[in-house]
Amino acid sequence: MKNRNYSVFIRQPSYDKVERGDSMSLRGVSFEIPNEPGRILLDILSAIEMKEYDWFLRNFDFPIQTMDGELYDSLEEFSVDQNVTGRELAKWLRGPSNYLIFAELFAFQSGQTEEVGMTYEWFQESNCHIAILIYDCTYVDIYCKEQHVSEAFYENAVKRGYTGIEWVTDDNDPRTRLSVWLE
Repeated sequence: MKNRNYSVFIRQPSYDKVERGDSMSLRGVSFEIPNEPGRILLDILSAIEMKEYDWFLRNFDFPIQTMDGELYDSLEEFSVDQNVTGRELAKWLRGPSNYLIFAELFAFQSGQTEEVGMTYEWFQESNCHIAILIYDCTYVDIYCKEQHVSEAFYENAVKRGYTGIEWVTDDNDPRTRLSVWLE
């Protein structure tokens, strides 16, 4: 499993500072989710209207939990490196409980999906609006091009009681964070 690099979190701006519109540029949010089965990805995505986007799914390790508690591989319906509509993704996530290990999701405006890159520079220059990176069953990094979307993910993480909630800003260099994981 990959190790998370905490050294890039030197400063964490307060939510009030971001709301007041100070010069700090908000890029996304980072937090930790419970390491247990559930519908956590659906909970995370409830911050936005996921059906409004087309999604590119990559590196899914996402077993489904059966009624008797056993886990089985969920990749039969959604293979790795696949484009899906927001409606397809929503339908799939409303299914049985799952255990989220690894996942990369990239949101595009409908009809604007493109080949997904591996760097923050790609994200900045692409048509991708949201990049959601989940790893080691616990860690979530979300990068957004629109500040109000980052704020929605932040508020949702607080509401759901996730831990380690931090803003990703220019001050804690998202290029370093994204490239550490997408090596």
